[in-house]
Amino acid sequence: ASAMMVNDLAKQKVMTPASYLDHTTTTCSVASYSSASSEESSSTARRHRPDTASLKEYGECYKRLGSGTSAVVMAIRKLEDENGSERIYAIKQFRKKKKKESDKEYMKRLTSEFCISSTFSHPNVIHTMDLVLDEKKRYCTVMEYCPGGDLYSCIMTGRMSEIEKLCCFKQMVQGLAYLHSLGVAHRDIKPENLLLTMEGKLKITDFGVSDVFRYPWESKGRHSAGLVGSEPYIAPEQFEKEEYWGQLSDVWSAGIVFYCLSLGGLSWRMATKNDSSYMTYLKSLTTGKPFELFRPLGSQERRILLRMLDPNPSSRISSSQLLEDPWFKSIPVCEGSIDSSNCVHHHTAGIQPICRVPSKKQL
Repeated sequence: ASAMMVNDLAKQKVMTPASYLDHTTTTCSVASYSSASSEESSSTARRHRPDTASLKEYGECYKRLGSGTSAVVMAIRKLEDENGSERIYAIKQFRKKKKKESDKEYMKRLTSEFCISSTFSHPNVIHTMDLVLDEKKRYCTVMEYCPGGDLYSCIMTGRMSEIEKLCCFKQMVQGLAYLHSLGVAHRDIKPENLLLTMEGKLKITDFGVSDVFRYPWESKGRHSAGLVGSEPYIAPEQFEKEEYWGQLSDVWSAGIVFYCLSLGGLSWRMATKNDSSYMTYLKSLTTGKPFELFRPLGSQERRILLRMLDPNPSSRISSSQLLEDPWFKSIPVCEGSIDSSNCVHHHTAGIQPICRVPSKKQL
């Protein structure tokens, strides 16, 4: 019965993260999740396959890309034809459940992330394809591979041009606005979770702590809860309140990323009263005296940053409002090596790849 329900849902043309998550986490086993094809980029639910779905269908692991507390990210490749052409994927290999975590809690955490991320279809959000088992029966999420590395690595090169920084900023906001329009808050926006293709296309990744704040039938939605994310990027209301608007917290995090992009550092360690730099910032808002760390920014960049880093979430600019800002609209975004102004537009990722895919001879 569970599999039949998933198959029925998969036939629907419109599927939101909220509706997909609501059905799959209450009626399905992990075996119900899979993709119809690695070539597809559909935003609908995946077709049901038996629980023999194997990582081998996507190739062999050959390169470790990174690791975290809950998973390891690796690159895998599959030979596409006799001419030697290959297809590269990224996989997120989940670690075993924590000692204090029940089997049910572990499976809910694992499948919830997949259920949410696999419904997205946007150029600035990573494409999640499948949930499979590897040879050791560990669960793995299969995703598109971004050889340009993460935004943090690109920032650290110190070689990003101003137009490149603004291009990445705009792409990040476009991806966020899309997530928010579907009722999803990411809750861990930071440079390390923003990946780049070799053409400079930015993609939001890692939905491990994301939250569905609005269901399809709701107009107002609900608050998120819990202190999650990375300290320098967490909004002040998360430190102060048990509940908050997740989508507005995302905007704050994106503002910190914008500052990091623009000036190559962080404005404060965390947005709490114990941080002297943050308290100086709050004081500048009440006195009208410019915040010293924002002085190097242009007037428009400073204006937008102040709207994004408004300590009061009720008056903070939303991602959809950002999209309508005249200055924001004027930022050129590249398509390949050509931006929207029809000018040549190179990205650091395209010039000096951070995660270069080695040839067979290099392995």
